Formats: sequence, structure tokens, C-alpha cells
Amino acid sequence: MVDDPNGLASDELGDDEIDVTPTRALFVEMLTRDLLLNRAVIDLVDNSVDGAKRLRPERDQRFDGLEISVTLSSDAFRITDNCGGIGIDLARRYAFRFGRARGMPATPGSVGQFGVGMKRALFKFGHGFEVISTTATDHFELRVDVDEWELEPGPWRFVFDTAETGLENPAAKTGTRISVSPLRADARAQFGNPAFVTALTREIQSAQQQYIDRGLLITVNGRSLIATPWKLIQGGGIEPHIVEDVLQLPNGVVQRRIYAGLGDSMPQAAGWYVFCNGRMILEADQSRATGWERGDDPEGVIIPKFHGQFARFRGYVFLDSDNPALLPWNTTKTGVDADTDVWRNTYAKMRSIMRPVIDALNRLDAEKEAPANARAIEIALRNSSPKSLRSLTRLGDFVVPSKAPGPKPPPWTSIQFSRPKSKVDQLKTAFGASSNAHLGELLFDSAYDEHVGE
Repeated sequence: MVDDPNGLASDELGDDEIDVTPTRALFVEMLTRDLLLNRAVIDLVDNSVDGAKRLRPERDQRFDGLEISVTLSSDAFRITDNCGGIGIDLARRYAFRFGRARGMPATPGSVGQFGVGMKRALFKFGHGFEVISTTATDHFELRVDVDEWELEPGPWRFVFDTAETGLENPAAKTGTRISVSPLRADARAQFGNPAFVTALTREIQSAQQQYIDRGLLITVNGRSLIATPWKLIQGGGIEPHIVEDVLQLPNGVVQRRIYAGLGDSMPQAAGWYVFCNGRMILEADQSRATGWERGDDPEGVIIPKFHGQFARFRGYVFLDSDNPALLPWNTTKTGVDADTDVWRNTYAKMRSIMRPVIDALNRLDAEKEAPANARAIEIALRNSSPKSLRSLTRLGDFVVPSKAPGPKPPPWTSIQFSRPKSKVDQLKTAFGASSNAHLGELLFDSAYDEHVGE
């Protein structure tokens, strides 16, 4: 009997059976092929965030004192946290399994869902990795040489170097450290590139805004990331649209909050922002995915293609659920799954909400041609200010001031006649008129004053 690298023995196959188990090397290659390095790093940050949420599961609970540190260079990658650690049972049953086992519960409100993030990132980054984790009761160390593992015969397994349970570890000592080295060529080149690190830092900061705002400290190569609160303009007669509701589904509920209104005039920041369990999956989206450039829907709503006139549009969608499988995100958390019931329902609501904002921005553009005292929205903007979403409490529709009524101007008409050019030129000189039209206005006003008066 000869073992193959996949754990099957050749004589274990029946006469009517075919071995379709993938080789480990092929599995590693296919698992990582479509994963970008920056997304893989963010997946690992997501896992640490889930650890923080396990420690402090209450909605909107503060994360002060919890830290995630990312360090990367052309030599190695490391991420460390003090977010509670990974228990030995969780490591065996889920953390190092390829995919979430049936019946394995997710962390309520978690960001990780599909059970591939950490493994995919570790294989993507390097030829070897080390994971050291401590919880209140457990401690383990795991070191894997990926190149050797790909060639090993027998079942697909990792073996703990150290595994202890029944401990009494202080909370300050709990957490996880993941190190990867030596790096693969792509990771080595990118992790050592300052431009890549700068872009990655911004992406992590954007994706984890809600958690940073709640006190979670995240650093990249020693640089602390900061929260930039999402804001909408309020005041002067302007009120954003705010709706909060709950979607009841067979496997649980999704809590939904949608905000839409006006912000600063910044084309690159305009559009829709979509969050699932606090993780931003769409940022300043101006595409058809969020309803732009779409014709009539069943409700008769038409949304134009985005352009500079809508640079003040801001929309924010927050979808939260204890069951992350109900949320409409894709496996890389870079977009929405448009086929889910949650997204179809939310998408229709987003379109109906954004139409009044688009109408207001069209009015604002048209006001450029109106007298200064008739520019109602422009005046309101001068008397308003950006407010953070958390400070906005009024639920209801989007509101802007109605058009200033003003007095209706009297109807006008024109007068046209012809006279010899020589005589017209003489009158233009006598009256100091600059043109024939100007002469006609002067002659009309003179005749009106003489024969009609005020």
C-alpha cells in the first residue's frame, strides 16, 4: 500500500471509485490565486476585530485598551493583538479548517464569515508561518513550513508545537501573534514598497472606521490610524433622511440604518458607503451597484449617472446581524452580493431615498441663475453645518427649504421696426446709445416718461 500526498492509499479505492482529492500544492495555489495582498492583510485585521467583539459583544460597546498592530516589510509580516486570543477548541474546529464546518456557530455580529480568511492569507504571504495565541484558559503555538506541508503524505493536518489548557491567564496576557516568513516573491516586493504600505494603511483605516471610532487602536508599521466620523449637513432648513428598521428573515434578523443627504462638495467622497457588521465594504460608490445610472424601476424611480453636479451627495447604509451569513457581502468583503434578499430590499429603498437628494442638487445647480435672495438651498447651506451620524437623532425624510416665492415679474414683450440707417446713426449719436437695441430702449423710456409718466 502506497500513500499519496492527499492521505489516500491507492488500494483503499474501490474498483468503481476515482480519487478526486486535489493535491495540497494545487489547493494552496487555487485558494490564493484571486486574493490581492491588501485584501489578505485586511482579512487578518478582521479576525482580530472579531476577537475584540467576542470580548465586548454589546452593540456599540467601547474597545478602549484593545490593540491590533500590523508590521510588514520585505523580510516578514506580523500581526499581533490583545483581543482575547484563539482557544484550542476554536483552532481545531474552525480557525485552521478550510471553510466553516456545518453547525459551527459564528461569533455574533462577526466580520469573518466564510472560514478562509486567515488560511488564505498565510498561504498567500509566505513559505512558512507561526501562530501563537493565549486565551484566559488556553495557550498554543503552531509553526508550519508550507513547502514541506505541501509534500507531506497522509491526512491534511497541522500539528501544535505546544497546546495547554486549563490555565488561568490574566486578561492582559491574552491575544494572538501571527508571523509569516520567508515571504513569497510578490509579498516581499509589495510589503517592502512604501506606496503599497501607504495605500494599505488608508484601506485599513477606511474599512475599520467604526471600530477605530469606538476606541480600538490599530497601527500599521507603528502609525496609529484615526477615525474620521461620517457626517451629513443639518441646519438652516436642511435635514438628512434617516430610517431605522429591522428585516425579519427565516434564519434571523438584520438591523438596518440608512442615512442620505448632503455633505461637503467633494466629488471623490460622494456616493454610497455600505457597512456590514461595522465593516465597510463599499466606499463612495458611484456605480450601478448602488443605483446610479439606472432607469425606471417598479416604483418609477430614475437615477442619473453620477457627475460633478452631485458632489455633495452622501449615503450611508449600515446592516448588522448576529448571523453574518445573512449579510450581503462577498467573500473578499469588497462588494455586495446583489442576489440576496437583504440587498434587493435595501437597494430599492436606497434608490427611493436618493431621488429627493438628487432633485435638491439639481435645484442647487439651477439656483446659480437666480437672484441672490432667491437661492433658497444655497442660503440654507450657509446656515448649516456637518454633523456626525451618531449625533443625528431625527428619523424622517430628506428636507430642504422650498423655493423662495418672491413677487412674480410682469410679462414682457418686444418692439421691432425699421428706419433709414443714416437717421438711426444720427439718433444713436444724439442719445449716446451703444447699439440699435440700446437706442430703442432709450427712446421707449423717453416716450413713456413724457406721455405716460410714473
